[in-house]
Amino acid sequence: MKKFEGMILACDMDGTLLDDDRQISQGNQQALRYFTQEGGRFSLATGRAPQAIQPYIPQMPFNAPYSLLNGSLILDSSHHVLHCAGMPEDTKDLIRMTLSEFSQIGCEIFVGNRVLIRRMSPETEHHIKVLDLEYSMVTQESLGNTAEWCKINFTGKPEQMENVRMFLKPYTDRFCMASSMPAFCEITASRINKGSALRQIAADCGIAENRIFAIGDSYNDEAMLQAAHIGFAPSNSDEDILRTADVVVCSNNEDAVAQAIEYMEAHYC
Repeated sequence: MKKFEGMILACDMDGTLLDDDRQISQGNQQALRYFTQEGGRFSLATGRAPQAIQPYIPQMPFNAPYSLLNGSLILDSSHHVLHCAGMPEDTKDLIRMTLSEFSQIGCEIFVGNRVLIRRMSPETEHHIKVLDLEYSMVTQESLGNTAEWCKINFTGKPEQMENVRMFLKPYTDRFCMASSMPAFCEITASRINKGSALRQIAADCGIAENRIFAIGDSYNDEAMLQAAHIGFAPSNSDEDILRTADVVVCSNNEDAVAQAIEYMEAHYC
């Protein structure tokens, strides 16, 4: 039996697998190859859209389903869609009310491979440019069928977004809200997050609960770390994530994923 047989590792990208230059280090690449060659199942778990992971696909040893857009889109290891969570029809009302209340924030809508922009803010413009995403501008009247939506993201200055999050608190029973960055407020359907996606993927792969591992650094990773038997956090993580994690490893600039795999090998193999 191979060392990591029956284990799955769900791995966040930004601030975790990627260093501050948005690169996957040789150390992390080698560790993931070793992990999968020894029977482990690697499952990416990112808030990014499909377009935004394309340059990295050749560097990752996909051998299990994985999740994008905060768990709302699950793809198989050949990058075909297995499941899209969709969003309720009243998401349109949430967009209308929020943009009416906050005139300076932006709104991004992720529909599978497509990105729709309801309103452009400087933060959305920067986000789109950094990830090199193609997009279409839309009006409120042309938003279309929300059953095909995966995630919406309100964007603005961090101090603005604190007020946006407070405004949206009454809707947390109908939507799942998270933030991977202070300038973002990311919204998916109720009970849809990286944790729900990890549980579904692990069940589909026949992974026992005590063989589920995850690593992530930001608030949108919290549910995933809680769903795992052992949740790892790089030392650069948000303070709440450092408290949530079972094990803190080195920073994303020091091969954090590789160190997590070393810990798994030392304690669970």
